[in-house]
Amino acid sequence: MKKLLVIIFILLFSATTSSYAITTTPTPLKKVTPTGTPEVTKEQEDIDRIEKIKDLVASKVAELKLVEKRGILGVVKSTTNTQIILEDIKKRQRVIDIDELTKFKSTGKESFGISDIKEGDMLSFVGLYNKDSKRLLARFVSRDVSPVNIEGIVALKDGENFTITIVSEEGSKKIIDIQTSTKTTSYDGENSKRSGFSKIERGQRAIVVGFADLKEKGTINAQRVIHFTDLPPSSGMRKFVDFVDEDAPVSTGSGKKLQPIIKQ
Repeated sequence: MKKLLVIIFILLFSATTSSYAITTTPTPLKKVTPTGTPEVTKEQEDIDRIEKIKDLVASKVAELKLVEKRGILGVVKSTTNTQIILEDIKKRQRVIDIDELTKFKSTGKESFGISDIKEGDMLSFVGLYNKDSKRLLARFVSRDVSPVNIEGIVALKDGENFTITIVSEEGSKKIIDIQTSTKTTSYDGENSKRSGFSKIERGQRAIVVGFADLKEKGTINAQRVIHFTDLPPSSGMRKFVDFVDEDAPVSTGSGKKLQPIIKQ
């Protein structure tokens, strides 16, 4: 009987131990947070805004590089309400666009517009020239196309606006607008060579051929400029310019260079 009890006790103890051995503690599952659209910070918004502004500025700069102020002279070949086809002095065909901002001028005629223009008319145009399309958007159209010739001394030079002021021997003063289309030549008495605005100096003698600016009174849009590096201004020119170096030689018109008399 005792043996039976011992066997039963051993069996019960073994079953209890086995149940404890195979029982495992469950591992808690990690909580997964769903991922959504990342938040855009204020710093990122500012960066995006700056990039957009940079793109707009770059686009505007590229557009401005394609457009320049220019004057064109020629004979009308055909015309519509919005466009004029003409032949310039070099026999090239030009396209002139007309819009609601274009202004017309003709001496002796109060009313002058696109309907008054006919084939064979000689006209001058000042406007915005597109280098890509090679078309001019006219801002001023004029029948007064007589070229202006000026000879004098360079009295002033405006590097910001690319203009020079010429004073003639009679004291007439004109502002000369040097444009990208202006042909500039320097002459030293023996040779001539291509020049530019930066080479023109105050006190030099110069000859200008151009057309009166229809918007700025007293301003000439230069087509051609010749400045003389070795030909001094005449005494008549010098008397209108008080800042010209007194040591510069004066031309008497005879071709000889004389030193000026210094005022006591």
